[in-house]
Amino acid sequence: MKAAPLCDGPSASAFGFEWLADAVAPLSAYGARAFAGLRPFARGKESAALARARTIAEIAATGETALDAARACLRDVPDVAGPIARAAMGGILEDADFLELLRFAEAAERLDGLLSEVPAIAPITGGAIRKTRAALELGRTGTAFYLSDAYAADLATARSNLQQKQAGFDQERERWLERVERELGRDDLTGDEFVILRDDLGGPLPAGVRVLREAPTYWLCAPEFEPATLAALAARDAAFDAVAAAEERVRENISAVVAGLAAELDVTAAALGEVDVLVAAACFTLRHDCRAADVVAEPVLAFEGGRFLPLAAELAAEGREFVPIDVELHDVAVLTGPNMGGKSICLRTCGFIALCAAYGLPVPAAQARVGLFDEIAWLGIGSDERRLGGLLSSFAQEVVRVRDVLARSPKRLLVLIDEFARTTTPPEGKALLVALLERLRDRDARGMAATHLSGIAAAAGVRHFAVRGLRGIAAAPPAADLHAALAALADSMDYSIAEVRDDGAGSADALALAAWLGLDSDLVAGAYRHLADS
Repeated sequence: MKAAPLCDGPSASAFGFEWLADAVAPLSAYGARAFAGLRPFARGKESAALARARTIAEIAATGETALDAARACLRDVPDVAGPIARAAMGGILEDADFLELLRFAEAAERLDGLLSEVPAIAPITGGAIRKTRAALELGRTGTAFYLSDAYAADLATARSNLQQKQAGFDQERERWLERVERELGRDDLTGDEFVILRDDLGGPLPAGVRVLREAPTYWLCAPEFEPATLAALAARDAAFDAVAAAEERVRENISAVVAGLAAELDVTAAALGEVDVLVAAACFTLRHDCRAADVVAEPVLAFEGGRFLPLAAELAAEGREFVPIDVELHDVAVLTGPNMGGKSICLRTCGFIALCAAYGLPVPAAQARVGLFDEIAWLGIGSDERRLGGLLSSFAQEVVRVRDVLARSPKRLLVLIDEFARTTTPPEGKALLVALLERLRDRDARGMAATHLSGIAAAAGVRHFAVRGLRGIAAAPPAADLHAALAALADSMDYSIAEVRDDGAGSADALALAAWLGLDSDLVAGAYRHLADS
């Protein structure tokens, strides 16, 4: 799953693309390959994007139990791309390869059974899977694979002959062993090498014993078999070679079956990968209560109850809730509101929902209507953390970002602007922001600019939205308890967004917030006096 060409790196980071990619990542090697090739839907593919989102929502509706079972199946399915490719090139597979192929076939059939109630997912198994199982089922021995005698009559004959020859050699070796043990007065000779202590031997070494190495206190010895025993050993070895040859013929035959099915098995593997991607997206949808957006041809971004999931996950870990927001953006607009009122998060929510819709994913909103864009760009705070090695100031970096985005000239652009030109003088910052909004409006782009500057919307001729802001804080918590302060702030803040007629940048919520967070009361009072005089 790649952000390009829909988002450049800084924009993808601002919108939580990496978080999203991790949240919808599949489990199997097949899914990983399919996921790596996933790209956003381009304009004109609205129906395909909508169909994919609805399919994912339909899979999610099967419920957590079915999805967990499907995920467990996908997590354990082996990657048989290598064995299939080797067989297709004429290679002879090993028993471990056959076991993996058998497990792959079984997993594909099990997955079909688990998702059989989802009409949108076609069965991935077919004749190739059934033939693969038929070719390998005889070798199933619990959790292992063994070339059963049933695979070939000559294999059964060769193994039976090996047993006979092994028994003949064992009998001859036992006779040799009993004689040598009698002569040595021992009964503990085992294996093909043994030690004889010099002090324990009263005479010469027995016949049929060969010295491998001498030491001052012992000999390391090995059997030196008589002709009859050697003949039995040779017959045993020949029988063993015959079994190995018969087994290799069986492996060759099974490998030829796999080679003949290779193209169909590759298709099945690709289908399994796509199912893995869809199931992962369905788990995401179910976990975060997402809905399939209405993906439309018009360049619009409108949603009710929208959530920025990366932040929502952080808040949930702290026992707090994300307050959903409503947005309708079919043009260029300005967003104002107090510090910590959620302006930046509103912009990120817009980008996140637009990203989800672009990849055919259900979106985290109660309902949404979204168009497909050629580029979704973030400008302003947090747009580039690299700082270009410190060569450029914050303002210079913002200018370079705007230059680059405008130079790409996408036909359909969604741009989300957070406190642009905040580090220069207010008059110049206002002039630059107004000019930027005019340019976006003239290019028929869609965008929203969050700012503390006043008069921007009227000067640029665009709509003005505002975060409602603080409703009043009852009692400030101890200044040192930041978590309590943030929780109380969340309870006191109205995060809803509404279109407003006036073009002011908001009230003195920043001063109230500073006082509430424990800033020196005399300092805050002085700030209020200066505000009244300005």
